[in-house]
Amino acid sequence: MRRWILLSCVIVFSSWAFAQDIIRLPAPDKSASMTLFQALQDRHSERSFSERPLSLETLSSLLWAATGVNRTDGHLTAPTAVNAQDISVYVATKDGVSVYVPADNTLRKVTSTDVRKSVADRQQGVANAPVFLIVVSDLARLGDRGDRTVILAAEDAGYVSQNICLASTALGLITVPRYTMDRDALKQALGLTDSHRFMINHPVGYRAE
Repeated sequence: MRRWILLSCVIVFSSWAFAQDIIRLPAPDKSASMTLFQALQDRHSERSFSERPLSLETLSSLLWAATGVNRTDGHLTAPTAVNAQDISVYVATKDGVSVYVPADNTLRKVTSTDVRKSVADRQQGVANAPVFLIVVSDLARLGDRGDRTVILAAEDAGYVSQNICLASTALGLITVPRYTMDRDALKQALGLTDSHRFMINHPVGYRAE
């Protein structure tokens, strides 16, 4: 009997822990009033962030725009070479880092460590942004294409970065595309392999008052 109770407790705890590691985002709101051409007109980089957090609703819309599923066949809002879907977007906040899973519009927890200072690296003025979107390519998904592999990964990351810029503008947020980050520290914190390449990152939030 005691063994059964212990086993039941382990199962319940494991289920609870797993639930904490998966965040189901609300359906993305695709009804932003700003048109594409207005977003292009207003898009610009900003680096002074309020610490005001983003709601899950806003984050869901932003991530869907970045690289969400927009067709029933599983294709995404951002194109990738040979449909490799090599790009993953990691979401860093004060509570840790999660990776966005487009297929079911969820966030899967990777670490509880706040890595925002590592992402900001030498530019600590942006480290207080409530969210950093870290764009990572898994080069293994692109196959061995010689020198073209990294070029294709950079192109794929560029599409996602532009989506983030335009969606941020349409949602009333500010951002700036950045190449600088402490890649060694982030690789260790996120548990990534040598095939993963940090391409670009975006601090995202509201304008500081």
